[in-house]
Amino acid sequence: MLPECYSSLIPCTSFPLLWLVQLLLWFHNHGPQLTEAAPPCPTPCTCSNQASRVICTRKTLDQIPDSISENTRYLNLQENSIQVIKSDTFKHLRHLEILQLSKNHIRQIEVGAFNGLPNLNTLELFDNRLTVVPSQAFEYLSKLRELWLRNNPIETLPAFAFHRVPSLRRLDLGELRKLDFISEAAFEGLVNLRFLNLGMCGLKDIPNLTPLVRLEELELSGNQLGIVRPGSFQGLVSLRKLWLMHSRVSVIERNAFDDLKNLEELNLSHNSLHSLPHDLFTPLHQLERVHLNHNPWVCNCDVLWLSWWLKETVPSNTTCCARCHAPPGIKGKYIGELDQSHFTCYAPVIVEPPTDLNVTEGMAAELKCRTGTSMTSVNWFTPNGTLMTHGSYRVRISVLHDGTLNFTNVTVQDTGQYTCMVTNSAGNTTATAVLNVSASDPSNSYSYFTTVTVETVETVRGEEENSARQYINETFIELPNPTVQRGLDGRPGITISPSLSSLSSLSPRANRATENAVTVSIMDVTNIPGLDDVMKTTKIIIGCFVAITFMAAVMLVVFYKLRKQHQLHKHHGPARAIEIVNVEDEIGAGAGIERHAQHLPHWRSEILQNKIQETFFFHKKHEPHSLSSDSIDSLKVKIM
Repeated sequence: MLPECYSSLIPCTSFPLLWLVQLLLWFHNHGPQLTEAAPPCPTPCTCSNQASRVICTRKTLDQIPDSISENTRYLNLQENSIQVIKSDTFKHLRHLEILQLSKNHIRQIEVGAFNGLPNLNTLELFDNRLTVVPSQAFEYLSKLRELWLRNNPIETLPAFAFHRVPSLRRLDLGELRKLDFISEAAFEGLVNLRFLNLGMCGLKDIPNLTPLVRLEELELSGNQLGIVRPGSFQGLVSLRKLWLMHSRVSVIERNAFDDLKNLEELNLSHNSLHSLPHDLFTPLHQLERVHLNHNPWVCNCDVLWLSWWLKETVPSNTTCCARCHAPPGIKGKYIGELDQSHFTCYAPVIVEPPTDLNVTEGMAAELKCRTGTSMTSVNWFTPNGTLMTHGSYRVRISVLHDGTLNFTNVTVQDTGQYTCMVTNSAGNTTATAVLNVSASDPSNSYSYFTTVTVETVETVRGEEENSARQYINETFIELPNPTVQRGLDGRPGITISPSLSSLSSLSPRANRATENAVTVSIMDVTNIPGLDDVMKTTKIIIGCFVAITFMAAVMLVVFYKLRKQHQLHKHHGPARAIEIVNVEDEIGAGAGIERHAQHLPHWRSEILQNKIQETFFFHKKHEPHSLSSDSIDSLKVKIM
């Protein structure tokens, strides 16, 4: 009888062999859990959570330590003395999500330094010694969301500096005090960016931020902007928060914030603002919080509109907002408490009113309306009663920042009376002008069609190969009064019958002239400004063309002369092939041949005499042999 099994870990069995097999299987499945040790931790660092969190802060490291576990998700290497990040340093840390390298002495990051980090989410490189943005090192960081480069001696932001990391949501470029240049395309590719810090960079102008269509928060504090101009925030349709504190802003021009339709918070505190343009915040329908404190506000009629706006927008919050700095009588008074009784205000004056304008359909047009101060607002009423304010835009019509009503392409429907209304806190002033758009007249926009007869000279070669001649024709075209007709394409045109005069020289014996009718379309020059300049340029072009044509003709004549000489030189060679055969018997040079000829028929005798003469002529010219009357070989002329 076998003993019973009481072990709770090993099932009981009646057979020892089966019991042993089950014991081995159990150790195979559960043994690694009993014997597995924690991953190694780098010697100077501390690790936790099975080495998924490695902290090596303040360990005086001058390079990245070895033996970092591949399970690491968080790696802190801050406040060390690391200077160079070499290629493939972190290639085995495929689970790493946060890498902190800030507050080191990093001056160089090699290409491929962050290879093998497909899950990296946050990369901190602030407070180092980088002089350039290591753009190529960011390759393959497809999940990077946050990049911190603050407080580095970076001097330039080149074009496409961050296009390798389009997944970025947060970019910190603050405190780049040596930053001297930002390319127009520096932020291209950052279509997912939500936060951008450019504070304390010494900026004198706001860089091009148009590519950041999803940007929600923008930090520009601590710069030297001076003036905020219209278009500075073009394209930032998603921006919700804008900080401009301590930026030495003294002037904000009309329409400067018109693009920020979704702005909720605006901080303009600690600047040098005295006043703001009338209705500056009108286009900002979502604006809820405005910080205007610590500015030297001059409380007069120009800020009265701001007082009314603050009462409606932030009636219960007076700590965030402005207080009068001048005049002395109301210094320290909260702007929101001002009313018209504190001032004597006058309606605005229109310095340059609009004037009536006559234009043709399709042209551009402008109706100006300028005032003596930029603190007023300018509105326009169209003929159908539509109100257009600064920042308003339609397909072809817009109000520019200086109050000008701009038409890019007028139509007949734009005809009518336009009214400009200039407003300040004391009232408004209007001025009107009539825009008269006339339909384009087809008879004034000619497409000239002129039939030009071109005489083409062809050279006919006669029986003689060396007869080649060149003829030069000059055709003059006179354009008489045109006649309006329909062109080939159905459009109105002008038919001009030119008079031609052709000057030909040299004998026309070997020439054959053909005439071809050519229709030439001439551009309308009646309405082109600077017609004299156009005519001068045309004359120069025609002169150059005539000169080139004359030179080509001269070269052609020279070519034919050289060819003629070459052909004459070739004619001096032998014209026939003569076969001369030696005969064994010697005969006299003259008598022998004559006696031999006497035995031939009369017609063959003449042929023989001609052959002999040609033979002598041939040898006289080329002299391959010497033939004399004293000694001559017996010749037999074989006539083929």
